[in-house]
Formats: sequence, structure tokens, C-alpha cells
Amino acid sequence: MAEDITEEEQIEALKRWWAENGMQTVLAVVLVIGGYFGWQFWGTHQQEQMTEASDVYREMIDVIAGQQPGSLLSDAQRAKVNAIADQLKDGYSGSPYAQFGALVKAKLAVDANDLDAAAAELQWAMDANPEAPTERLIRLRMARVEAARGNIDEALKMVQTGDPAEMKSAYEEAKGDFYLQQDNSAAAFTAYQAALVSNESADQMVGSLLQLKMSSVLPAEAPLDESNSEGDSQ
Repeated sequence: MAEDITEEEQIEALKRWWAENGMQTVLAVVLVIGGYFGWQFWGTHQQEQMTEASDVYREMIDVIAGQQPGSLLSDAQRAKVNAIADQLKDGYSGSPYAQFGALVKAKLAVDANDLDAAAAELQWAMDANPEAPTERLIRLRMARVEAARGNIDEALKMVQTGDPAEMKSAYEEAKGDFYLQQDNSAAAFTAYQAALVSNESADQMVGSLLQLKMSSVLPAEAPLDESNSEGDSQ
């Protein structure tokens, strides 16, 4: 039952989710939208700062790249990453790399069980440029953190606001998780079902996970439709 989920279990669930969807997504976003921001800055006097910020950000990525698979950063690595992220936020706050730095700091805060710090970093990233292409990603991260802090109504409000566009499946899955924390199995099932239908990449692993979540909250009168499994076996 949702009310039996302890705070520690919620934090551990958030860590698992962020480990599966976190740092790699942030790095991928850099590759996808870095060109967009670079073009935006290209015709301005900020071009030089943009280049400097990119170099500083690359330093941070080099530190993260030294992380052993399946393990957390060492204390020394964590301190260095946080210092570089602060450098980006303080010296290049107008660049997208400052946002990326805040996202990385938020991830490290989650690893350290400091959800208040994670929420603060995500809010900073959102406020820095609410119109950026990263807005949907940041909003989803914020909602996950708020849910882990026990603020389920606030978390739901975040994923119910605006158009999630290409992230619709991830948003619907989050809704399902939040409804489940409220012990609302029917709403959770509907959200998971919508997430499965909206599984943009037709990712088999994502589809299987959503099927499992649906099965766990399946209403007695609603048999699970295996035809939504993207034809994985075909």
C-alpha cells in the first residue's frame, strides 16, 4: 500500500530511477541541443563566453567519465564536479552549460540523500531559462524529487502542467507512480496504460517495465491487453 512506503524507500526508488534515466540523459541532451544554444549565442558578443563555458563543462564530463560503472563518484570526484558546476553557475549563468551543471549537482544531491539540495538545484536550472529545450526534462526531475519528499500533490501538478511533447510516455509513467503513492490504483493503471501507448521509442525494456507496473495495479474487471507490448516477440 502507498502509505506503507517509507521515506527511505521513496529515496531509494528515486535513486534507482535517476540512475536509469539521469546522467546519461543529461549528457545526451547536451549533444542534441548544444548546437541549438550555440547557434543562439553565435551572433552575439557572448560567443566567447559560450566557448569558455563549453570548455569548463567538458572538464566536468571528463571527471564523470572516470566513474566506475555501477558505482558512485568518489568523494574527491564529487567535490571536483560540484566545484566545476558552481563555476559554471557563477561565471556563465546565461549559458545552457550552467543549467547542465545544476542538473548534475541535483543528481549528486540525490545520491547523497539530500533532496532539499536537489530540489534547489533543479529550481535554479528551471529559473535560469524556463524557455530552454531542457524545461520538460527539468520539470520531470523536479516532480520526481518532490514525490520522494512526500509532496505528491505538488509532483502531480508538475507533470500535469504544459505539453510534455516527446516526453509524454515518461510523464505518464511518473503520474502512475505518483498515483500509486496515493494508493489510487485505478488512476495509476490508466496512467501506465497511457505511457505504454505513448512509448515513443517502442523501447522493449520500457514497454516491459510498464506492462509489469500495469499488472501490479490491474483492476479486476480489466484484463491486461498484451497487444500493446509493441510486438516485441515479432
